Amino acid sequence: MGSTYRLVVTGPVPGAVVERIRARIGAVTTRSAAGATVLEGPIADQAAVRALLDLLWDAGGAVRLLRVTERDPLGP
Repeated sequence: MGSTYRLVVTGPVPGAVVERIRARIGAVTTRSAAGATVLEGPIADQAAVRALLDLLWDAGGAVRLLRVTERDPLGP
């Protein structure tokens, strides 16, 4: 199965960090909004959530919001 995440970080996220996220976690979309960066994408499990947060914290990112949404096992 799997989940999706939406993460909001204060300020910009360097391109190199986004590339590391893509290499370790998978597809991610980024956009800027009100002095923050929003990252969204699929996430496999809690270990992947931890890895994602570690990558951002190691880069000095201040996490403002993390929302993980489970996929409906009965849905598409």
